Amino acid sequence: MAKKKQAKKFMYAVGFYWEGDSGSVGCYASGSETFYGTMEDARNFQAYCQNQPDNKGKNKRTYKIFQLVEIPE
Repeated sequence: MAKKKQAKKFMYAVGFYWEGDSGSVGCYASGSETFYGTMEDARNFQAYCQNQPDNKGKNKRTYKIFQLVEIPE
């Protein structure tokens, strides 16, 4: 049986664009606003955020995955 390849991990946050200002992002906070994991981890957390009770009704938000990268000085 072939060995399963290690999934690539990266820093990410799950959040939504603030209404009326597509440059601002509101991150979902659950103990930490940033996470380190695989794309599968990120998608699972995105689904969790999307299904929270406070994300129902007319003000429903669309959560997206944002990759965090260092900005060189």
